[in-house]
Amino acid sequence: MHKHKKLFLLSGAIFAILSSILAANLYMSNNPPTQNLQQAYKKQIVPWSYKKLGITKMWKFTKGKNVKIAILDSGIDLNHPDLKGANIIKTINFIDPNKPAFDETGHGTFIAGIIAAQNNNFGIVGIAPDAEIFILKILNKKLEGKVDLVIRALDWCIKNKINIVNMSFSTSSDNPKLRKAVSKAAKHGIIIVASARNSFGSKAGFPASYPEVISVASVNYKNQISLFSSQGKIDFCSYGENILSTTKNQSYKLSSGNSVAAAHLTGMIALILSKPEKWGLNPKNSMNKDKICNVLIKLSKDLGEKGKDNIFGYGLVRFK
Repeated sequence: MHKHKKLFLLSGAIFAILSSILAANLYMSNNPPTQNLQQAYKKQIVPWSYKKLGITKMWKFTKGKNVKIAILDSGIDLNHPDLKGANIIKTINFIDPNKPAFDETGHGTFIAGIIAAQNNNFGIVGIAPDAEIFILKILNKKLEGKVDLVIRALDWCIKNKINIVNMSFSTSSDNPKLRKAVSKAAKHGIIIVASARNSFGSKAGFPASYPEVISVASVNYKNQISLFSSQGKIDFCSYGENILSTTKNQSYKLSSGNSVAAAHLTGMIALILSKPEKWGLNPKNSMNKDKICNVLIKLSKDLGEKGKDNIFGYGLVRFK
């Protein structure tokens, strides 16, 4: 296998897909009290970030119905009771098409939970629980993948008219083939959301740095930039510390990372797309990154330097 076909490892030539979710207990000092994990098995918990972002009040209008979201990640716990609902429309294993899109790491399951965990009487609830979810497994048990698999997954998204793609992975290196595939998907009207690298103040990485991508950095409960976040091409920020979500083995955990922040914004964009007229968008017209970004900018609370900056982007997106 040629090196340039390898995808993201944490550094170097293996285009490392992320240490994108970090242990939450390292980042609790500036966050609210830890949510009781054991309670999640008995009753439904709404993650603290939802209220601060105005998500819970948006549920009066929409929960993401008729929006198609593809999660390009490590798969999903297919047996998780909080994710077994009818909103998981399709799962595809691009690494081994003959096997289910089983999540060995828990990463993809965590991201899927934030976006679309079912609204029931236990566990958590996703930001857009009524959205249609497509799980595209491109990362293996080491959270590594190949650029060619990402390209194939994006082509699949084009053919299947996906509205939003969540890519919670990153690399420090630009890749011409990946850049071309991202550009192609964006030209077909797909909204692409990607997490900045967990680079602790270094560059935002790729695909987040591509102009067609909405890149997301993490802030904590006090709206301070997360220690692990990055700088450069940052478009927006969202909450990414001490967040409760689903994980492998039908369980729950608290975690932190820029990928967690990206999942928040993906869910919020789904709510916008589900009721476009509420945001001054014509539902009869096709959507694209620029139209959505215009809405997100209006919803953003400016943080850091006045206007867009390379740490917070336009700021924290929240429903007013």
